[in-house]
Amino acid sequence: MGLKNWGTLSPNFGDPLLGNAGGIRSKLADHGIAGMVVFDGTVWQNLLSEPSQTDGVQAYIGQKFTNTEVIGVVGTYDLGHIGLKGAQIGLDADVHQSSDVNASPRGFDIIDFSLYYPLFGGKIEVGAGLIPNDVEYVNIYVAGNIQTGAFGPTASLPSQAGLSLQPSTAPALNVTSHLTKNWYDKIGVQRSLSPQGIVADWSKINKHGVTFSEPFAKALVVDELGFTRPASTEHRSSNFRVGGLYNWSDYTNFNTGKFAPNWNVYLLGDQQLTRTSPTMPFRGLYGGFTVMDSPANVNVFRQDYELRLYDIGHFSSRPFDVGSLVVTHSSFSRDARQATIFGGGYPPPTDTTSVTGSYAFKLAHGTYLLPVFSYTAHPSFVTAPKEGNALNFILTLTTFM
Repeated sequence: MGLKNWGTLSPNFGDPLLGNAGGIRSKLADHGIAGMVVFDGTVWQNLLSEPSQTDGVQAYIGQKFTNTEVIGVVGTYDLGHIGLKGAQIGLDADVHQSSDVNASPRGFDIIDFSLYYPLFGGKIEVGAGLIPNDVEYVNIYVAGNIQTGAFGPTASLPSQAGLSLQPSTAPALNVTSHLTKNWYDKIGVQRSLSPQGIVADWSKINKHGVTFSEPFAKALVVDELGFTRPASTEHRSSNFRVGGLYNWSDYTNFNTGKFAPNWNVYLLGDQQLTRTSPTMPFRGLYGGFTVMDSPANVNVFRQDYELRLYDIGHFSSRPFDVGSLVVTHSSFSRDARQATIFGGGYPPPTDTTSVTGSYAFKLAHGTYLLPVFSYTAHPSFVTAPKEGNALNFILTLTTFM
């Protein structure tokens, strides 16, 4: 009864902290209703002795102590109870608090409110509504689990080209075709996020996540072809996907000052390298890579390259823990740099590189503690003399009850 639109990224509705206390979940399930309350808190802090501000403001998350807190409700309703077999309504509604609006929105917002409907015995899947498309496309989450964090600091690069992602949502329609047991093609259309960027989208333009149209935001189409095979006693896990999006929205061209469209292409692969348990075939070492590209005339980030290793259940006594090491290199747009320099700004760096290590402890049912150390050279495009680099310590606690 999990969020079917989210696929493997759905929180595990069968593993909440409170279980089936008082039989309440069983009684609700008899009526097609499932849900959990989520508590999530994250803190960031740069451990290096570097300036805590750039030109009087915080230029990157963690430059000075940053915290966010989320209380939310995630739920589904099985429409089979009214005759629509396999169909589902999904909801994710949260209240956010943050010391830095660049890290998270503030206040109440809808993350997901959508309809899922399977056709032809599940060979075609349709999703429509207010959708965060980062759970539908790309899959940037370590081990395919949103509770273990995203791959790298710039893992959401498609969002700069308008793809919706948590906590920003957009009206969307997605259609998945299962070509074979393992091959799929997913195509979608959504209203773009604001060309002013995701922070402007969630903090000013679409504060509650329910705005249907936004200034200068037009249609975006995205398509992804993928091969996915879960771990089993016969096969190691494989997840390869290639895709692209085109956005007709009005992005400001750094070179001309006029409007121009946007796009993004991506290729990601994750392969299980070892299998350490015959009874839990998902346990083992995994390797993966990312390559992304976007046009330089309308984006700050031009290209993104990433290599990663992660280990699921390295210790037999802790089979659901996940450790990861991610190296990310991103190049900044030459056009954006020149526009900043011509505008009188301090020359931005040409690129940024990060090395991120994390270990997700599963403390109890539905509960993860995620400490992260992430060193970043050139942590911000907007810079000042002697700004320095960042060694961020990040700590996240997530509980689904």
